[in-house]
Amino acid sequence: MNYAKAFYLWLGFLVVAIAGALIREKFLMPMVGQLEGRALGTMLVSAIIFGLICAYVSRLEGATPGSLVRLGIFWTVLTILFEHIFSHYVLGVSWEFIGVDYNISQGRLWPLELLVILFGPLFAGKMRDYWRGRTSS
Repeated sequence: MNYAKAFYLWLGFLVVAIAGALIREKFLMPMVGQLEGRALGTMLVSAIIFGLICAYVSRLEGATPGSLVRLGIFWTVLTILFEHIFSHYVLGVSWEFIGVDYNISQGRLWPLELLVILFGPLFAGKMRDYWRGRTSS
């Protein structure tokens, strides 16, 4: 597994997340409300990130389920570290407010995005193997 390439793709995840936040704040939340706008924004970003993961994994030769799980862990740890460090130390967001995004009972779907990043590589690998098996017969 080439973690340098994986890191560069993760930087693409950041671009998608920032663009998604802008779309959420400028368009979705004013149209449908704060809670619904956040949910739609999270689902949009998650879908795009999963598409990027699928494209990346489809090109990985010899990737095992274990290596795909490690890739998901790598990306998830980077995402959580970035979110906490950037939000707190650059944007000045309190630790308590950062924690609010993890509260699914309050309608926050941020953990969904983390699950997509964590399990996306493994699921994309299974999809790739399934479709390759179907087309090679």
